[in-house]
Amino acid sequence: MTAPAHQDLPSPPPEPAGSHTPSAPAPPSRVRRTLRTAATVLVLAGSLFFLVRSLTGGPAETTAAVRRVGPWLLLAELPVLAGLWVTALAWRAPLRHLSGPLPASRAVQIFAAGQLGKYIPGVAWSILLQARLARGARITTAQITVAFGVYAAVSVATGAALGLPAAVLRAEGPLPALLTVGAAAAVLSAAPLMLDHGLALVRRIPAVARRLAPVPRATLREAVGLSTASWLLSGLHLWLLAVALGAGWSEALVPCLGGFALSTAVSSLVVVVPDGIGVRESVLAVALTTCLPPAEAAVAALVSRLLLAVGDVLAFGYGSWAARGARSRTRTLPQPTTGDLS
Repeated sequence: MTAPAHQDLPSPPPEPAGSHTPSAPAPPSRVRRTLRTAATVLVLAGSLFFLVRSLTGGPAETTAAVRRVGPWLLLAELPVLAGLWVTALAWRAPLRHLSGPLPASRAVQIFAAGQLGKYIPGVAWSILLQARLARGARITTAQITVAFGVYAAVSVATGAALGLPAAVLRAEGPLPALLTVGAAAAVLSAAPLMLDHGLALVRRIPAVARRLAPVPRATLREAVGLSTASWLLSGLHLWLLAVALGAGWSEALVPCLGGFALSTAVSSLVVVVPDGIGVRESVLAVALTTCLPPAEAAVAALVSRLLLAVGDVLAFGYGSWAARGARSRTRTLPQPTTGDLS
């Protein structure tokens, strides 16, 4: 039997599971781009509607407050924006271990675009907005949801801990202050361990364990540290407002930083109210009466809300604009042909 004139080349070995590189997504159609733009506009309009309706109950009081602290508004907005950036990094800390590497700038874009969702009643809107943008970074809705839960737990725990000293300012003697400082330090130190045990319980569910990677305790410590820094940094805007309204520089520090963290953490638990509007201002005004008269304390709480709202709108605009730019750059990249070798 003669040998064949040619022999078939051996077929390449099959690719290992999970090593296939997905093809680049096709550019969205004009209809999809129009629907995305319309959805963004509707979310923005709806969020602003709930925000304005909540804040315009006393327009005369709002105008008077802004006039009294007018020269300080721009300066006070800066720590708000800086605090939002650090908060986004705290949110990113667990997410990057659930989904894989995530650049800080991309994480800030995704987090910022979901900021206005909190002004609509219910906790799901922020998650939905973030999940919509996260798909472009190959992050699943389940990963976003768990990361949001970890971030929320860290935020509430650190905010409540930092607010403890402000809660006992009216108590007489140094003992209550020393006890609350010690309790705050204990909560901040134990928070990573408690979160670690909580996540371990959640991952006992087989469906969860298959989809989510464990979050190292070092990452939880990083999230706690960043969240603590974000509370203190954001609270500086309230301290500037209190000083502008006549409070002493030193006596306003604990009521403003601690009161801001405590009131925001408490109001975040009232999920039926958009961003805790009203609840936060009530708790904050009480805390500020230790360094300001009641009328000025109410003014500071209301102007603080306005500055935070402006920061959220700017963050949403930045996140949406940056995400749109990222999609445009992706569409302009040359696509590899079937003959390209990698």
